[in-house]
Amino acid sequence: MSNVSTLVDRATSTIWVFTTWSPPVEFGNRILGFDPRITYNANGPGIGIQLSSGRLVVPRYYRLKGSSDSYAHVIYSDDHGRTWHQGKPAGRYTNENQVVELADNVLMMNARSYHGKNRRAISISRDGGETWSEPKLDDALVEPVCEAGFLRLPLPGTSRKGLLFSNPAATTRTNMTVRLSYDDGATWPVAKVLHAGPSAYSSLVALRDGTIGCLYERGQKGPYEKLTYARFSLEWLAQR
Repeated sequence: MSNVSTLVDRATSTIWVFTTWSPPVEFGNRILGFDPRITYNANGPGIGIQLSSGRLVVPRYYRLKGSSDSYAHVIYSDDHGRTWHQGKPAGRYTNENQVVELADNVLMMNARSYHGKNRRAISISRDGGETWSEPKLDDALVEPVCEAGFLRLPLPGTSRKGLLFSNPAATTRTNMTVRLSYDDGATWPVAKVLHAGPSAYSSLVALRDGTIGCLYERGQKGPYEKLTYARFSLEWLAQR
């Protein structure tokens, strides 16, 4: 999968796709507060979100000139994409990330980590993505240093929402697993393996009929042999 991020603006019905086949545009010039020291800046990969306030948020990461270290952050727009602002980074040694909105307008970032611990890095923002807390590693979310899917959605029959997470749940790119949290990531009691063999990047989507879609890379000898689309319900996921 390439570094493509998409999101839908509910107010204008605009679908934003940040990698297209149109002639290239210097997007950095449209981002207010863009750091001129940045020499590499990539979207997602995965999806952007629209907050309850209407703000558009797109996960990104960058590297600075002369360094291979990466920094996860977001860009955001409060005018339906006419102008964009660059948020401050969530911390060193983080990149490919996804963001969800929790209760009380709090954002949670779940990022690929280069801290050498094979765990996902979690950071919190209380100002719509403008600043982030120092990342903490989640011992429950084992990773081989890889992209992951991250989504918040309503839980059927309740007024609560749950977090979904998908990744190769191992220290190697194998064992594509979907997890469910009922308490905004404090615990992850539900986990189901979609493919025990080689696997890599994934993306999650909540469908209109209440089911979940997971698009992921997989194979028998290597993780990049084909793309697979799995569709399932939360009830199926929670079954033992």
